[in-house]
Amino acid sequence: MLSSAMCNPTDIIKVRQQLRRQTPGARANAFWSVGVEMARTEGVLSLMGGLSASMLRELVYSGIRMGTYEYFKDKLHEVSNGALTREGLPLKIGAASIAATIGSALANPADLVKVRMQAYYPDGNPYRNTRHAFASIYRDGASLAVSKGTSPVSGGLWALYRGVEATTIRGIVLSASQICSYDQIKQTLKRRGIMQEGVPLHLVASTFAGLFCSITSNPVDVVKVRLMNDKNHEFKGAFDCVRQVMVKEGLFGFYKGFGMCWARLGTHTILTFLIFERVRYLLGIEAM
Repeated sequence: MLSSAMCNPTDIIKVRQQLRRQTPGARANAFWSVGVEMARTEGVLSLMGGLSASMLRELVYSGIRMGTYEYFKDKLHEVSNGALTREGLPLKIGAASIAATIGSALANPADLVKVRMQAYYPDGNPYRNTRHAFASIYRDGASLAVSKGTSPVSGGLWALYRGVEATTIRGIVLSASQICSYDQIKQTLKRRGIMQEGVPLHLVASTFAGLFCSITSNPVDVVKVRLMNDKNHEFKGAFDCVRQVMVKEGLFGFYKGFGMCWARLGTHTILTFLIFERVRYLLGIEAM
């Protein structure tokens, strides 16, 4: 949650960049242009928009995926009777994927609210706070369901789970590249005697992990953000969104906001693992 709070300005700039439809690389879409424009027209505090929703999402998402990773590693190792070795990548990828699937799916409503609160609205943000955003999105979904003759409850819940496919895929891709690369880099550096367990090792491993997960997750993140902010149902689903981005914006459209994605995820990854390892040490738990 602390990492999420500290990285919120880069996160909201990244979301604004990913929602823009102009040619990738255009000057108006540069991160400094977006940041300066936000501060000038909406005030400096606009850079902290969606903070409470972001922290709630982080509590659920990262709490589950980080907290259950070691558990699923042990279980997969046990179920495979040692066929999946603790040194190998398959065990780590499998454990990270399971943990991320559960965490990202459960955190989708908070993630959607975060994106909606961070998006740009010409007439002003329609959401007063996180609670109001949850209620409004649920109510809009329920109303749409009633107009179609279906259950308002399922309609409201479906509205909060808009984009869950892309969210889950992103969670798996990000966690498999972030947690696994961190674990693998740490393990390799220690095994070869290059570095010993401690803060310097955690810093080096998390720095590389932040870069890797930014490169792999940015395309899915663009699709996820577009779907979550798609109030008018312009996209039929994740694959339709991918098709439209490819046709209208080209391959580089999937890397909109990469600079801010790396700035956010890189910083977030370093802070997360440094804090995570420190908490494990204080609780007497062996380092990852």
